Amino acid sequence: CDFIMRSVEFLATLFAASTRMREGGCSTKLKMLPMATTTVEKVKYESLLDWLRSKNGVVSDKVFFQDSTLGGGYGAFVSEEVDEGDVIFTVPREACVTLEDATNDPKCGKAFQELTEKAGPGANTVVMAAYLAKEYLISTEQDVNFGPYLQTLPWERGINGQEHIIFWTDDEVDTSLTDTFCYKEATDLRSEVSLASTIIEKIVGDSVRIARGEMEDNTGIKWPWQVTPSKAMDPVEGLDLAVRGAFVSLLTRSFQDSEEAEKLVPMLDMLQHSEEANIRHSTNEEDGTVEVRARRKISAGEELLNQYRSEQDENMPYHRFFTRFGFIPGIMEPIENLLTDKSSILFPKIVEV
Repeated sequence: CDFIMRSVEFLATLFAASTRMREGGCSTKLKMLPMATTTVEKVKYESLLDWLRSKNGVVSDKVFFQDSTLGGGYGAFVSEEVDEGDVIFTVPREACVTLEDATNDPKCGKAFQELTEKAGPGANTVVMAAYLAKEYLISTEQDVNFGPYLQTLPWERGINGQEHIIFWTDDEVDTSLTDTFCYKEATDLRSEVSLASTIIEKIVGDSVRIARGEMEDNTGIKWPWQVTPSKAMDPVEGLDLAVRGAFVSLLTRSFQDSEEAEKLVPMLDMLQHSEEANIRHSTNEEDGTVEVRARRKISAGEELLNQYRSEQDENMPYHRFFTRFGFIPGIMEPIENLLTDKSSILFPKIVEV
């Protein structure tokens, strides 16, 4: 419909400019909600390993999971020394979530394809978010291709310590970020995601309802008297939050797949960030397999670390790390402490004359 296409064209322009790939003012009383932190169960990461191997992925027997040393949730560690250049694990292309998975989706693929063709490259992020949100909600009802991987992602605030501003309330953003470097980017991003959620509801809503048994699947040949008349439907329960979680995963976990598209790489995307990463990754041009190797000798018991973006990148100052990734490198204390203290990382410095 025209509304959806115009809206996605608008979002495409915004996301084409803002989507990233990995490679003191006036005093304000903070009104941040206390974040209830939960951790994805370890058994789900073990299920992820089994699923990855079933997709012909290779994972060294030296890899194991335990509480990360650098953030919430689990990290990946090695139990024995790994030599520089050794393969630690591989992720086949069929185990990566790509734009092709969305556009080839049996239920919504044609609609997704039309959006990418008419709205341009920026629509790719919206399509990927729609596909992820739909598959996650359906995975709670039945098995889906990426089910074990989807169960390890942070679908709501506080999971594995995820504190992304997409999950915040409007009141928290207005009272906590107004005078910060983050405010405009945070409000623009949240507006984009809210609009995208409305669009995505119209595309994937019925697929989720059918999976839940809330409506009849009217695909296929039916006699006129067998077709249930359409009626106004309530918003799909949980879809808005799932869409927000999908955008958080894409913003914080995606890797470049092509010049105009991104992908999610299971297991690689769970590694914590470090400016001095001990792994490197590359993609085999022939079959698309992602190979993760030791950048240097890794000692037994050491956590595997990846570099999301260089902390020296002029286009990624620390306050943008926060709006993009939900954390500030090297800072372990809660973000509310930095806001209360008017940290110069987030607030302009006041020069006394």
